Amino acid sequence: MVGAEIVAYVVAVLIGISLGLIGAGGAIVAVPLFVYVLGIPPARASGYALFVVAVSSIYAVVQHHLARRIDWRAVIAFGASTMVSVYLVRALVMPSLPATLTLGPLTIARDHALMIAFAGVLFAAAIGMLRSSAEPETATQPHVARLTVFGVVIGVISGFLGVGGGFLMTPALVLWGKLDMKRAVATSLLLICVNSAVGVIADMRAGLDYDWPFVLTFTALTTAGIVIGTLLGKRIHATHLRQGFGWFVLMIGVGVLVRELFF
Repeated sequence: MVGAEIVAYVVAVLIGISLGLIGAGGAIVAVPLFVYVLGIPPARASGYALFVVAVSSIYAVVQHHLARRIDWRAVIAFGASTMVSVYLVRALVMPSLPATLTLGPLTIARDHALMIAFAGVLFAAAIGMLRSSAEPETATQPHVARLTVFGVVIGVISGFLGVGGGFLMTPALVLWGKLDMKRAVATSLLLICVNSAVGVIADMRAGLDYDWPFVLTFTALTTAGIVIGTLLGKRIHATHLRQGFGWFVLMIGVGVLVRELFF
């Protein structure tokens, strides 16, 4: 287990770099890491991931705010709908889910179903980013109504799977919100920070226990990675960031699906 924890701490820094670079990639890496490497049950792993993302993202959010990259119209459109749906799912739906789910003639363990759903969402996000090959030529105002609806969807997904939603928010802000990649990253980081914090509050109210020494150490290392990623982001072209992120998410999705179906 000591070796597994060392691997986890190394990955924590990489997660932070991903968050700093592209405003996403935190929980989508942390959840499989916690589940498959450290043997943490998915429901608890999702709570850990939400805490890590919520706390570690604060540094990057402050930096982006000072640089005036955050689009506050998009924050408002996404924020209210996403926060409400995240809280309702984490506080009311997740605690009531049975350990075994029955879907017609099919019976499947709850944790198994959650991870398969997780893989499906990863595939959708990866395809969206890989198919988007061009930045908006000019800055435009985000479509508020459309982003509000998408915020509800992201909130539900975030609540069930324990992800901040950045891997969906960043593509949505680029493709639907018509933001350039830099502004999308900044706005996404603020949104996932807030959404993750809401999820953590809901978990604590529901009585979820945290292994605080591990979680706080992981969070500190992730924060260090965010500092590195934020600095690197100033030197890397946005198109390369988006394409690299798309392939990265796709590979994680394949890994999760293979693990759940064949092992």
